[in-house]
Amino acid sequence: MSTDDEYRAFRMLQVSTRKHEMTVLRDEGTYRHIRFKEPGTSIWWFDLVTWPGHLVITGDLQDFHFSRLDDMFEFFRKPPGYINASYWSEKLCGPQRFESFSPDSLKRQVYKHFRDWCRDNEGPHYPLWRAIRDEVLDYLDECDETLAHQRLHRFQFGRFNFGDSWEWNLRDYDWHFLVSLHAIVWGIKQYDKSKPVKVLQHHERTS
Repeated sequence: MSTDDEYRAFRMLQVSTRKHEMTVLRDEGTYRHIRFKEPGTSIWWFDLVTWPGHLVITGDLQDFHFSRLDDMFEFFRKPPGYINASYWSEKLCGPQRFESFSPDSLKRQVYKHFRDWCRDNEGPHYPLWRAIRDEVLDYLDECDETLAHQRLHRFQFGRFNFGDSWEWNLRDYDWHFLVSLHAIVWGIKQYDKSKPVKVLQHHERTS
């Protein structure tokens, strides 16, 4: 996953939640139900719901359920704009889709395979790269993960092929997953800002 993907997800969240208001539906220790919504529309609204050991984000964003600490707000309490998709995905409960086919991931692995091959084989290399581009890369917009693997497997140019490409992971963190992670962090920040300073100072001393 590139940091560009994370940044774009964060910027999209910032733009889409500028007019959101926070409504506290429940706030009893680790039992919380907090809603973030722009008045008059249901676009981009979301709820954060917690109970001991669990947090769920639900609404117009994709739903995800996490479990780690007794107070999951502590687990996700980070500066807005910061997420840890790799570690946090390990805390998902049950089978949840958080990755999807990534053309960018495929491009990176294709280029690395091409570059490594070129180091050990004399050129000219441009005809090979042009063939890779024409027969594989130019079709990525039409591919899902299965078709992408098939194109890689079928490609042959002289002695060059993508023989081990069936083992490649062509997935990356799903856009909706990244946005939801940013929404959790942002929502907790709004919640904290609504609390008395002494409450936050107590948290800082005990965390």
